[in-house]
Amino acid sequence: MPSAKISEVARHAGVSPSTVSYVLSGNRRISEATRARVERAIRELNYEPHAGARSLRAGKTDVIALADPLYDWSSGAVDKPYILGHMAYVYGVVDAARRRGWNVILITGGGGGAAVEKVVGGQMVDGLILMEVRVNDERLKLVERSATPAVALGMPSEPTDVPFVDFDFEGAGRLCVEHLVGLGHRHIGLLASPPGTFEKGLGYAHRLWRSVESTLNKAGLPFHGRPAETSTEGAQVALDALFEEEPALSALIVNGEGMIDLLMEELQRRGKEVPANLSVVVIGWSGLTKHIVPRLTHVDVPALEMASAAVELLARGGSAELLPAVLVEGGTVASNRPAGTRARPTSTSATSRSSTPAERRGRYPQ
Repeated sequence: MPSAKISEVARHAGVSPSTVSYVLSGNRRISEATRARVERAIRELNYEPHAGARSLRAGKTDVIALADPLYDWSSGAVDKPYILGHMAYVYGVVDAARRRGWNVILITGGGGGAAVEKVVGGQMVDGLILMEVRVNDERLKLVERSATPAVALGMPSEPTDVPFVDFDFEGAGRLCVEHLVGLGHRHIGLLASPPGTFEKGLGYAHRLWRSVESTLNKAGLPFHGRPAETSTEGAQVALDALFEEEPALSALIVNGEGMIDLLMEELQRRGKEVPANLSVVVIGWSGLTKHIVPRLTHVDVPALEMASAAVELLARGGSAELLPAVLVEGGTVASNRPAGTRARPTSTSATSRSSTPAERRGRYPQ
């Protein structure tokens, strides 16, 4: 066990934990003065980087574990689009591990630490990847204390020695809002991920919700958001609540590829044409939405790339990797500005681009 945590080194050096990680990994240029302070703190506290932040050495088993609680947010079977989208991450891990000659075992256990503790405590695997990272996830503390290299497929909410790979959900939410606001939309709703993602405290659901809410607030606009079960009834209930709260809703941001077919069907049933009556932007894995007509305006969550990056991070070591958000314009968003008015300028650190033929208020949920 290391004698100090990375957060303690950061406090001692007067820097952020991420700065300590960058000094250790060399993944970002750090000033000599800051580097010297961090290195002095490391020596004074006798800090040793956790095994999870180092590369996976030649293994004894050639087996890694994937800790995936396999939550079922709705009441249906495994052929649901939501589950299929989730399994893209599992396949991505398995495929990347196979290319390295590793086998993968799946740990479920509902998100608790008991199953993970059994596997790492028994030295059954050479490495571990954690999925569905929660706020205050007990599994992170468990693997910090172990000698098993580990990577989180999801950004931890608190400083940790465990490196991670994630998608910039905050940037995605901000990018969608600014795109819609720039086109004149003033009443924008968020159809968020299922209630269970908030109840379980999954970080990505909370980060996206906060990002959409804060970006709208900065623009001086109200926020309307509802989590939605991935079912026809779930789409109906969420839409009823959003339109009851704001009848003039002109645009929707939808978080999740599993909802889009159901949503488009429900909007058609209600006589709302997309994008003439309602603009729609989707944040989700594009592998399950390419068939939608018209082509979706969307931010692709690169599930396969994230999973592969997690395996590579486990193999080579490092601190963290956050994949950027890119908005691809399609045919489901229309301008809401009166004729003759200019576009409202927007600003974002994420990226927006147009698709080409070659390409394919609110109550915070508790």
